[in-house]
Amino acid sequence: MRHNEYRSGRLGRRTLFTTVTVLILVAVILLNLIISILGQDNIWQIDESVNRYTNDTMKHLSLYTPTEPFMQLIEENAIPMVDKVNAERETRGEEPITVNIIFCADRDLVWGSDQMRYVLYTALHLQKAFKDQINVSFINVNKNPSAVQKYKATSATRIYSSNVIFEFGTEYRVYSMANFFVNNENSTTPWAYNGEKHFANAILAVTRAESPVACFISNHGENLEEISELRLLVERSGYIVKDLDLEKEDIPEDCRLLICYDPQTDFYAFGNMGEAGVSEIDKLDKYLDGCFSFLLFVDNKTPVLPNLEEYLEEWGVVLSRATTDGVKDNYTIRDTVEKLDKEGYTPLATYATDGLGSSITADMRSLAYPAKVVFPNATAIEQAKGYRNTYPEETTPNSTLTVGMSSAATTDKKPYRYGTYYGNGVTRYFNDVFTAGQNAVAEVNGKQYEITTESKHFKLMTITSEERVRQETNYFSQQDRSFVTVIGSTEFASDAVLSSDAYGNADVLMATLRALGREVAPANLDIIAFKNYTMDAEAVVAGGASLTKGSLITTAVLFAAIPALICFGLGIYVTIRRKYR
Repeated sequence: MRHNEYRSGRLGRRTLFTTVTVLILVAVILLNLIISILGQDNIWQIDESVNRYTNDTMKHLSLYTPTEPFMQLIEENAIPMVDKVNAERETRGEEPITVNIIFCADRDLVWGSDQMRYVLYTALHLQKAFKDQINVSFINVNKNPSAVQKYKATSATRIYSSNVIFEFGTEYRVYSMANFFVNNENSTTPWAYNGEKHFANAILAVTRAESPVACFISNHGENLEEISELRLLVERSGYIVKDLDLEKEDIPEDCRLLICYDPQTDFYAFGNMGEAGVSEIDKLDKYLDGCFSFLLFVDNKTPVLPNLEEYLEEWGVVLSRATTDGVKDNYTIRDTVEKLDKEGYTPLATYATDGLGSSITADMRSLAYPAKVVFPNATAIEQAKGYRNTYPEETTPNSTLTVGMSSAATTDKKPYRYGTYYGNGVTRYFNDVFTAGQNAVAEVNGKQYEITTESKHFKLMTITSEERVRQETNYFSQQDRSFVTVIGSTEFASDAVLSSDAYGNADVLMATLRALGREVAPANLDIIAFKNYTMDAEAVVAGGASLTKGSLITTAVLFAAIPALICFGLGIYVTIRRKYR
């Protein structure tokens, strides 16, 4: 009887110990899971990167904790705008909205990526500091591509799992992961984190009081009544559309884009200042000094405009003409092979695949069958003689156009060239966006005048950028650009063409307009350089206290030894109890 009682008691203790052990393991797992979830949501971390820098001006920067100037910039400039909008929505009985920072992948994937984690920490810190105004979310675009359809700049645009979307109301910006880092010119490995600048740029852009303005110049015989589709497209690209008498009115301070559609009279300049006594060319030049953009539409019937064309030549643009007996006649581009009409005066254009111009159409060209782009009744554009030909082996920053949405670098290895100009402190790059096909010819007065050659294709759309470097710190300078884009066909943007799904013209213009209207990033935020890739064990900051190398070793030993000692003590206790019962 006593033996059975002993066995029963022993089995009971074993069952108890087993149950307690299982419960402890389950509790540890649940506690670990809860701490992990809460730690991610509340950013429970020891930012061991604070003292990774040896330079005095950067030693207080960290990789995972946002800097005070950045948080202050958001608090003082963006948050009041969110509150203002929500106050207005409340009076209308509408629900409040937040600035949405959307990662286009599952949270685990973002967390597991070294680079994406930097960006995620910045977003989570913002959400924690401004929980009523900023929200971080995740969308798996591979499983649910329709969820990001509204964020596509064109019908051909692709949203990748590495993209980050900033949204507030109807405004949004799409950034690639590469936008948040700084690479050496010939390397894909980043050497610094530049996320704060681009976070600030995106959030300030989507929360600003008004959309940027695009002005259609109206005082040079432009028939603006015939381009209703173009005006709607400009509005859909995020602009407020206004008309501007450039002679009598000042260019609005919030104007980011000037559009001149089919001018019939010249711009006023010195020597002929018009009734108002001002130089429109001087106005245009000062405007472009502000890192803004000018878009011009011409065609095979555009009259000679001496003042405007002289100014365009400074930007590398020359309208192709033949001179006979002192009379200048425009080129008319004709292609009897690659065309949509019977006579060949609606040629199909060829996409540029290299250089800055190719960045605009990168999304369109990524499709298996890129959309057809047409230039009806087009004239040609030539590169100005003051620009020299530059080949791909010559190092230049011109192969990538960063527009606040995505970066599209040159991928093809085909030989190409673009024009460069250096002089008087000015650096400009002249690039093709579209050219005529290899069978195209130029006619003058109905007769063939020039043919396409291997070294020369007729340019139908070009973009010129002027580089400006703004020195922000001793270690970093921000590159800004002004743009002049010329399209050699006014019918390229006609209502009939833009309203047709058969052509890609609307997508080209949409991508161009969003590229030209990019915002300039704030200039007072430092980049965070990866100057030291190893953790500084001499002084790691934890919760405001500095841990020395000795204290780090002691802490590590204690964390490793304490569980072992507890288990060892429990083992001795159980052994002794069993022996003497």
